Amino acid sequence: MRSYKKMMYFWDSKFTTMSQQQTPKILVPTGFSEQSIKAAEQAAYFAKVMNAKLILLSVIERDGFFARIFEDKEMSGKLREKARTELKKLAESKSKEFGIEVETAVSEGVVYEEIAKAAETLDVDLVVMGTNGKPGNIRQRMIGSNAYRVVTLVQPPVVTIKGDAEISEIKNLVFPVMADRKSREKTGMAMRIARLFNAHIHAVTFVTKDSEKEILVRQIRQLEKFITERGVSVSTEVITPENRKPIAKLTIEYAQRIGGDMILITEEGEEPDLADMLLGSDVRDMLYYSDIPVMSVTPSPDKFKSVFER
Repeated sequence: MRSYKKMMYFWDSKFTTMSQQQTPKILVPTGFSEQSIKAAEQAAYFAKVMNAKLILLSVIERDGFFARIFEDKEMSGKLREKARTELKKLAESKSKEFGIEVETAVSEGVVYEEIAKAAETLDVDLVVMGTNGKPGNIRQRMIGSNAYRVVTLVQPPVVTIKGDAEISEIKNLVFPVMADRKSREKTGMAMRIARLFNAHIHAVTFVTKDSEKEILVRQIRQLEKFITERGVSVSTEVITPENRKPIAKLTIEYAQRIGGDMILITEEGEEPDLADMLLGSDVRDMLYYSDIPVMSVTPSPDKFKSVFER
């Protein structure tokens, strides 16, 4: 996990139709594309349910070769002003539509690094961002998508919105169970989301190795008992796939079949290495290919638990 120095923001305005102190904060990076505007819409829904404040962040990208060498302060100033104007319109719209408090900020730099800096500096509780899925060229695949980089860099949970995904409600939460400690560590987050949105948890595990079957069955039964005893609606399913497919693809297909509204996964909490970029990982593939919103949780997110409790 990186540690960032405090950064300079170009703060714009604050729009509010309700007054609250010490409210949770949701960070929403936006480049004003259709996908990022959709993410802002979904984040506003989260903010209303969670009684949270929305922070809209626009990053003026400056990671290109020529941008670094031929810095144009006049052009940079114009871009900041344009970003402020667009943020103000978006903030006013979401504040009025959802009855929430919205703040705006502008920063300059590499997109995923600036988002990570903002998440740490502003001490946010949740990040919601749009993604266009798998990067289209080899350079982007080597670098990784901004969404994938953000997920691996920040500490709070990250919800990624891709394609035509739209969260009008969360009734079916998909909880893939793996044969490792990380699956157990997201149980608390799953229950908090279920309580917050009055959702049903669909815990599912895929037996792709005979040697893991006993462990997986025991783990998912223990999980079902634990969640049920705490008054949260849950069902479990153990699936032995007929064909060998990546876990990410199996999970996405399952979520589509049962009408899942969100998939909850756990990520490693560290930057991806070259092998991840070239060969892929379950986390990366889930973000690239799932048209269902994905919440990525860093293991042991104790600091962020209370924001999902009522």
